[in-house]
Amino acid sequence: MAYSLVFEWMDEFESLIESEIHTYSTEQEHNQEVMIALYNILSEPQKYKSDNLIDGICQQLLNFYRSGEPQLRKFAMQFIPILVFLHLTDKSYSAVQTLLVSLYNLEVIDAKGQPRTLSFRIPSIAQSSIYHDSTTLEPAFIAESSLRRWEECNTKLVSWGPLPQVETLNAQNRQRVVTALLFLYNQQLANVITQGIEFTCRGISRLVTQGFNTSNSSSNRSSVASDSSFHQPVSILPRVQIAGPLLIELLHIVYHGAERCASGAVQALYDIIQRATYETFPDVLLAANAVKNLLQHSPSIAVTSRPSHTHAVSKSMITNASFRTKKLPDDIPIQVDQQQADATLDSITEEQEENDKAKNKTVSALKHLPKLPGLTKKHKTKNISQGDTLTEVTIDGILDSSNEGNYNSVHVSAV
Repeated sequence: MAYSLVFEWMDEFESLIESEIHTYSTEQEHNQEVMIALYNILSEPQKYKSDNLIDGICQQLLNFYRSGEPQLRKFAMQFIPILVFLHLTDKSYSAVQTLLVSLYNLEVIDAKGQPRTLSFRIPSIAQSSIYHDSTTLEPAFIAESSLRRWEECNTKLVSWGPLPQVETLNAQNRQRVVTALLFLYNQQLANVITQGIEFTCRGISRLVTQGFNTSNSSSNRSSVASDSSFHQPVSILPRVQIAGPLLIELLHIVYHGAERCASGAVQALYDIIQRATYETFPDVLLAANAVKNLLQHSPSIAVTSRPSHTHAVSKSMITNASFRTKKLPDDIPIQVDQQQADATLDSITEEQEENDKAKNKTVSALKHLPKLPGLTKKHKTKNISQGDTLTEVTIDGILDSSNEGNYNSVHVSAV
């Protein structure tokens, strides 16, 4: 269906005369059937590679852009993201590269052939952005005098450009060229149909997750990757190099698509956050989390939880957020190591054995002593007759029943 529709579309333009181009351009502005057919073909280029259909589409879009009709120019510009994704993932399409270089060179110069410069003013804090909501400001802050003061403080213009022209796309200028093309695409993003935004968001998810291990979520990739080229394991596909400014431009598309409730926009947002986390791009993470927080509080968009079919990019990165503190209890029970306890018991046993041996030696030594009378009992006091020397001898020799051979006390008194 898409194949025949696109061929008829190309044949119709070739048969036009110069006076009919203006009427034709007005009709193409609302020709959504052809637009959707082109998105389907550019998303599945492997099916039409043998028919050179991609080359014919690129030539037709370049003719639209050079025709001078604003409607045909916008028609060609809306396919810039899908063409960029096709070039970044497969550089074998020379017609796609030629088209991107031609569009870039024609956009970076003005009608007089001079380098083009775009100037714009950054909005003041009184106007809402992805970082704040102006309706939550205090009434005194948004008074007319305060607004005028903030407007006067933001009179400095920000310039984009001038950019040099290129002859071909290579590793040195590829990221700069595709970023500039997506920036120009975002200037007329409101004119793109919702189906085109949906195709672009799905292409963003494929681009930023290609080359990473997504085996845990391969069963849920149907909502992210609709073409047959991504039914094969993603791990065998090469990882696409993406710079931070390019992710910022892709994030602009995702934010606009989420506001228009385009399918796949929220998933693409989480994929960008994971890729920015992997690449450690702080500016991308700041903008992406601001968009995420804004969409969570949007009354028309429900982004309360993470999608179930998320793509695990990397779990090996360790940051300060990876560490969590844990409060210990006030009373910590003393844990005795089993090995220390065994060692203590062993030392006590050895000491007890040494005391027993010493005790046995003492007992055996006392057995060889001669038995002295009166050592085992207390003698009574003997009265001596007059004329003899009065002497009272008391010898207490009480043997301890538990400690044989050791005398507790010996008391000798002489009167």
